[in-house]
Amino acid sequence: METKNVKRVPLNGTLELTARCNLRCKMCLIRVDEKRMTELGGRERTTKEWIQLAREMFDAGTIGLLLTGGEPMLRGDFCQIYKAVAQMGFLLTLYTNATLVTPEVMEVLKAYPPHSIGITTYGASPETYEKVTGSASAYNKMIEGVRRLRQLPSKLTIRTTLIKDNANDLRKMSEWAFSIGRDVDFNVSRIVTKAVRGGIAEVESCRLTAEENVAMLRERSKEFIMEPFSRFIKEHPEVIKKEKIKKEKIKKEKIPTTIFKNADNDITNPKGQTVKEKLTLYGCEAGMSAYTITWDGKLIGCQMLGNCWTYPFETGFMQAWKDYPKQVNLQPMPEQCKGCEITCSACPATRQAETGSIGGFPEYLCQESKLAHAMEMKMIAEMQQFIEEKGRLEYETI
Repeated sequence: METKNVKRVPLNGTLELTARCNLRCKMCLIRVDEKRMTELGGRERTTKEWIQLAREMFDAGTIGLLLTGGEPMLRGDFCQIYKAVAQMGFLLTLYTNATLVTPEVMEVLKAYPPHSIGITTYGASPETYEKVTGSASAYNKMIEGVRRLRQLPSKLTIRTTLIKDNANDLRKMSEWAFSIGRDVDFNVSRIVTKAVRGGIAEVESCRLTAEENVAMLRERSKEFIMEPFSRFIKEHPEVIKKEKIKKEKIKKEKIPTTIFKNADNDITNPKGQTVKEKLTLYGCEAGMSAYTITWDGKLIGCQMLGNCWTYPFETGFMQAWKDYPKQVNLQPMPEQCKGCEITCSACPATRQAETGSIGGFPEYLCQESKLAHAMEMKMIAEMQQFIEEKGRLEYETI
């Protein structure tokens, strides 16, 4: 695909230092073992190669850099690579499962704290960790790792992915995450796609069904949205009139919208709105301002995209970045998706993961999105009804 007269700047990069991991999570999209690496015919890049490429990335304009895996700390040269890229001046983010945070690792992180750290957790007990990761002892190692990482000035985000084996631990995981500190975020991934780029996980055997996903979402919405909303309206009835005025104002205004339009023109302008178009490769920032360098040395749009690539270690980073759009071969959007107004997680990357083709129809994602949309509409209707009933009560009281 050609991108003439479109400015592409490699602002945000991801270095996938390894796809190996010390844990064996059932749902991991990326992880490969030594046997699978041999079958794929790739090799992990050396310390020198990673550091040299990072210099080229920095010179090309990359500002934000994510170091991830697999588990990046599994590499014996992690500290050497980390220190080198930190000294270059990147805005660093580190993703880790926090089970390998050794004194040596802490020494280099204290000297060069990352801007943010994403810590992936898999349950609220050794028993759950055993089910999900194959290691009960990893739970306490993670707790200790988090304690150590908490000493840094870095922004901490606790991340988790829900599957059948740990869904019941969600409340305990969130309570633990919030107990670490009010400045700590807690992010939940409830939709798990199939493994990509040769990953060995069998996701379909462990991921939640579409119905289970939405049932969990409904419970969290009730706890974190509906109940606080009801309490707020009861305690502040004066906002009801303001809310009605605001709603009427929105109806009368035309809201400027940015439309991400890819090569097939799948997305059309909303009727009655002023629209600013922005050409992209995939409908997002992948390959436009963001990219990933894989464990075996390929430049791809994001970690999920494995249908096309260039070779930055062979050609140099800037040449690989310039050549990437030429490798992109978009396919028409699935017929089932055209005209659908429901917001879902389907994109070229997730469609490829689910179906093997960026033009395939991801039935699982579609089903989940429709159920979630119906739940959301019901919740909005319930909130509106509550406001109207509360308003009538206030009026009758007066």
